[in-house]
Amino acid sequence: MSSCVLLLTACTGDDGGTIYGMEGEENPSTGITVGNDSTDGGQTEAPGDGDGDGSNDEDPGDGDPIKLDTLPDEGVDDGPDPEDCLEDVDIVFVMDVSTTMGPFFDKLEAEIGAVHDALSAYDLPNPPHYGLVVFVDDFTLVNAGVPYTDINALKADFAYWNNFTASNQQTSGAGFNSTWTENSIDALFSAAVGFQWRPKNTTLRMIIHTTDDTFWNGPTVGNGINILHNYPETVDILQANEVRMFTFADFIGGQCECDDVSMGVFTPFQAQPPIPEQTGGGAYNIGEVLAGVVSLSQAITDSVDDSYCEEYPPVD
Repeated sequence: MSSCVLLLTACTGDDGGTIYGMEGEENPSTGITVGNDSTDGGQTEAPGDGDGDGSNDEDPGDGDPIKLDTLPDEGVDDGPDPEDCLEDVDIVFVMDVSTTMGPFFDKLEAEIGAVHDALSAYDLPNPPHYGLVVFVDDFTLVNAGVPYTDINALKADFAYWNNFTASNQQTSGAGFNSTWTENSIDALFSAAVGFQWRPKNTTLRMIIHTTDDTFWNGPTVGNGINILHNYPETVDILQANEVRMFTFADFIGGQCECDDVSMGVFTPFQAQPPIPEQTGGGAYNIGEVLAGVVSLSQAITDSVDDSYCEEYPPVD
């Protein structure tokens, strides 16, 4: 495991990165879509700013994997070693399925088996559970939040949604995706409250979030879709349920491929710390994964390794 001594003091991780700290066949059931309605206009109560974009922030770094956690001072007991502790592991994948995400799905399809094999080597008290939430401007809680216990069923649904990325449709199939901003916020909220997590006192609860663009900040209407939740309440629900968010995201995006899309993931959003920092998670540069500089499967298993049997960060 990596070793760090001060909060947000840069350390070197095991992989050399900077560390701070339904089954489905050809057309599987996608469960239910939670909380989104396609509309032609109008707004929900008290509109938010509607967009997570910024304009002037410079790229904060080279995108090496970043571990954001509340870490102890040197010499302080940092809790039980995994050898002395047993936890279940629940991982929910919260995935952007817009058109540009196909190559990342290719990687995930190819490497999820390696992640599962690595988790099996932990000698966990029970097999790992997986979940899946997909989003564009709307979102779908796949399998109605019932965990996958069969890795092949999860892989089948990854394949289905990988193919879906070519459609440029909303996840419900009712509407065209014409914007670059997507709905990470509602998808994260849905994962926190809709997935059937095991008890938090005996379970490492993790989200693996993936996107290459910024997010709508609700309540507002984005591309004809009601965006229900905002940034702080999403952080609050993740913290209340002790869910860690690890993300594979980008620094630059938008239609022009020139907009700063790092806010809320690598850098603060509206003066609030990034979600991974507030939930004891981490952030990886998705471009480095696609380029083969960072191994996706190793990054996910390292994230488990760094979090297993660690106390959830205290909430201010």
